[in-house]
Amino acid sequence: MNAPISLHSQLDRLTSWFRRGDSVPDRAALHRLRYEQIGALLFEHGLEPSTLNFDFAGRFLDGRELQLLQAAEDLIAAKGSLTDRDVEKIMERHASDDTSDKLEKLTRELESKVVECLGAVGDATASTSAYSTALGQAAGEMERAPGETYRRLLEVTLEVAETTRKIGGRLESTREDTKRLRGDLERAVRAAEEDHLTGLPNRRGFFARMEELLARPDAAPFALALCDIDNFKAINDRHGHHTGDRVLRFVGRTLREFLGRRVTVARYGGEEFVCLFEGSDAEDAAETLDACRARLRERLLRDQTTNLPIGRISFSAGVATIEADSADALRIADELLYAAKRAGKDQVTTLASQAASAASAA
Repeated sequence: MNAPISLHSQLDRLTSWFRRGDSVPDRAALHRLRYEQIGALLFEHGLEPSTLNFDFAGRFLDGRELQLLQAAEDLIAAKGSLTDRDVEKIMERHASDDTSDKLEKLTRELESKVVECLGAVGDATASTSAYSTALGQAAGEMERAPGETYRRLLEVTLEVAETTRKIGGRLESTREDTKRLRGDLERAVRAAEEDHLTGLPNRRGFFARMEELLARPDAAPFALALCDIDNFKAINDRHGHHTGDRVLRFVGRTLREFLGRRVTVARYGGEEFVCLFEGSDAEDAAETLDACRARLRERLLRDQTTNLPIGRISFSAGVATIEADSADALRIADELLYAAKRAGKDQVTTLASQAASAASAA
């Protein structure tokens, strides 16, 4: 990639000037140059100036995250440039790896605390057993040497009391650590499975929920829908990304509230949402989702910052029944989504409706 090479050469020249003599590097100049590098990278690939893209560009230019760097360079070599969607997928994969590492670390720490707790219980059991043995021996020697027996019993009792106190302290400390780690782990799992913008499950959380539901022995029929907001890039271009984010939250909230509890709604990525309908086939789910689409179209939105009209928001969707393989249903829903886009947008498509449209056109 040409631009980053030239930009790195600028950075090298700048740092070489700082290395002359004993002058202190101008941090403001370095920061300014880094912003120029990031801007040049975004401009070269036509990427939106979003927070996600800025984050990607900074990490890419740092060059320390080899997997992220390799994924981006492979795409550039194959396609010649990156798209916003490419960046989003790269960042999702990388964030997923970071999250997995964090969850694994917390799990190991929690397991270690459980081992410590079991060790303390084992020590308490051993101490109790030793005390019981001492009492048995003392019972046999009480008549022969009562004074000495009482002295030894007192020593053993004091030792057991001290051991019990220490074990109690270890157990209490382990209990507090375990409670803290469990809280950290629960928060990390929630963060790993929640989209920070909309509050909906993210892709990871959606697949976890879908696997859980499909694994139930009494699993009902399921349908899967992919929804994509129509002309979302135009909203970002005209009103900015903050307004675009509010539109994403509005659409996500509308889907969740309209579709109800038996439908899992998640943000799939970018302006795409995925819905899992429990107890519905594709046709029933499409009917419900189309009613939601119509409800959404009734609203006339306005930019809260500029008070300029945004207009009506619509989405296109593809819906498929989950048969034996959820991955196959997802693939079909994705194909139907893009068929809906090609057919004019603002519509919900199923295999049956697509076949009916083809028949009427013939």
